[in-house]
Amino acid sequence: MKRMLTSIACLLMLVTASAQEQKKSAPAKSARMENGAAAKVLEGKVRKAWEDYQKKDKKAFAAILADDFETMSNEAEGPIGKDTELAEMEKFNVAKYELKDFKMRPAGKGAAVMTYRVEYSGTYENEPIKMKALYGEVWVQMGGAWKLLWEQETKLK
Repeated sequence: MKRMLTSIACLLMLVTASAQEQKKSAPAKSARMENGAAAKVLEGKVRKAWEDYQKKDKKAFAAILADDFETMSNEAEGPIGKDTELAEMEKFNVAKYELKDFKMRPAGKGAAVMTYRVEYSGTYENEPIKMKALYGEVWVQMGGAWKLLWEQETKLK
């Protein structure tokens, strides 16, 4: 009888410990699912932004930019803002591009850092351009929508 009571007590402790561990892993699993969903949404927004830029659809492209958006390109003397970026669309013709290796890293509640590689070609002020670059972007949720706040282009060899 004593052995049976000991076995039951051990079984109850094991079940309790297992339930505690499942409770701990549930929030982590939920966060991973939320991050995976956000990564897909943001990848879609990045792809749409490149498409809008190629088509020179300023209205659609501007819609994803935060009001205080800034970008820093490989050859710039400093960051440029939203209005300048939209004006640059007239000078830059993207003939083709390929986006790959997307990674999303959460940066607190309602913020994420997206990185990806791109190869593009076209013209800038009628001069041919061909580039391989790594992009880093900071996205933030504003008014229930993801907006691009900061973008960094780094040329790759």
